[in-house]
Amino acid sequence: METENVLICGAGPVGLTAALELARHGIRPRIIEVDDGPTELSKALVVWRRTLKVLDAEIPFERFLENHGPMRSARIASDRRELRTIDLTEEQISGSGFPTGILVPQSDTERILIEALLKYGVEVEWNHRLTSFTASGTGVDCTIQNGDSIEAFKAGWLLGCDGGHSITRKGLDLAFPGTTRDQDWLISDVEIVSPADSSQVRIEFNRAGVVAIFPIGHRRWRVMAELVGEHDVKKEVTAEDVQQILDQRTDTGWTVGEPHWLGHFRVNERQVRAYRHGRVILAGDAAHVHSPAGGQGMNTGIQDAQNLAWKLALHLRGGAGESILDTYQEERHPVGHAVVRGSAMLLKFATFSNPLACFARNTMIRIVMSTRTGRRRFRQALSEEAVSYRSSSLADRTRLGQVRSGGTLPDGMVVMGGEEVPVHCLLRQCEATIIVVGDPPTENLPTHFGAGSSGFPVTVRRLGQGGDAEDRDGRLSALLGGEGSMILVRPDTVVATVSRTASDLQDWIDSRFGEKEG
Repeated sequence: METENVLICGAGPVGLTAALELARHGIRPRIIEVDDGPTELSKALVVWRRTLKVLDAEIPFERFLENHGPMRSARIASDRRELRTIDLTEEQISGSGFPTGILVPQSDTERILIEALLKYGVEVEWNHRLTSFTASGTGVDCTIQNGDSIEAFKAGWLLGCDGGHSITRKGLDLAFPGTTRDQDWLISDVEIVSPADSSQVRIEFNRAGVVAIFPIGHRRWRVMAELVGEHDVKKEVTAEDVQQILDQRTDTGWTVGEPHWLGHFRVNERQVRAYRHGRVILAGDAAHVHSPAGGQGMNTGIQDAQNLAWKLALHLRGGAGESILDTYQEERHPVGHAVVRGSAMLLKFATFSNPLACFARNTMIRIVMSTRTGRRRFRQALSEEAVSYRSSSLADRTRLGQVRSGGTLPDGMVVMGGEEVPVHCLLRQCEATIIVVGDPPTENLPTHFGAGSSGFPVTVRRLGQGGDAEDRDGRLSALLGGEGSMILVRPDTVVATVSRTASDLQDWIDSRFGEKEG
């Protein structure tokens, strides 16, 4: 039916994630991209822990570790002197657990997502441009251009995942409130021919302008630098400019080799007021843009896409009314707002020029990062593990152990097939999951996540002796609420509700999805 057609505009990581999430729930989308193929540029460089968990049910996080390394430390310096080096592995429970982040060029992230999507027979239509659309209460009439060919396509839903210059957002004639900073930056991907720690990110404060340095892999590094004073942004950036910045503002002693990408940019900090406009919905940079401080743009967009796509799939399958889509705005808009605001504060913090402000900043970093609590909060903010939906209308404020509705599972290791793996492995290849701690329940557990048999099938995983996984020392079981705890987990790894009775789980499902419109 035309009303079930989903057209995704944009095949970057956000659009690919939306397509993958729809496909794994049985909805075959159409995905178009104006470019002639996936990006060959590194662009976004880090896949953070929260994103790894969100994707893990379909793409095991170990896939991202193939040919890529985890981020192990962040070194912060000021005027060429170290303030702190922060260990990003400090709270990693096991060497086989989720890392804080994996250093993956965006070109490789897209390749991994495309490979996963192909398993469902969904292919990106390259060189296809959305030129116009008209939305109504029953669908979206789209015009798509491919070379000299013009196609009229009737979509039931249009997802705008087409970046900061979104055609979809502009087609809706939406305001994109915010600011453009009057501040120029150099961006470069260059080879470094000197020995360097390829698992460390470096932030170098300097009165001549801050420098951020990220490893890409294979001796390639991303160097971003604030441009102040006499820099001519109309002049093309050269490898010599990058070398001069490293020499003058850092103590790396590195020698720059072959450049792969050189340019300038200015920071925009903007967010649309509403992500959903009837049957047209925005995600990722089409809905919010911000500074690269924190490296959270792609990750926030991927999490937008998955949150949106499972809800749309559930509605299209008949398992929820259309109102479920309103919870996408409810849950993700505050996250986008926090990222825009937080990255702006980080950028301001990093670019202080007043000597007293710089002294206060440096002192604060030394003190806060000398404490375990300070370092933990830094890692949680960076990896987006601090995100929760506890105030969402889908959450019911239930809690057992350290598990809360609207939150995520605590980190911990279990034994499956004789191997120690993260507890999140219990969610792999599941559309929705119930984790039972201890002995099998005597009650009948819910079989579908959604209204009746139209919802997603629920997979039951038992943590206990003779179950799907074992917790040999009992510590994780205690965190999960102990013997008899039952945790209903949404498709995006968020805890829906937790209880000791199956009827409570069914009541949550009925109260959220039982009434369908039309």
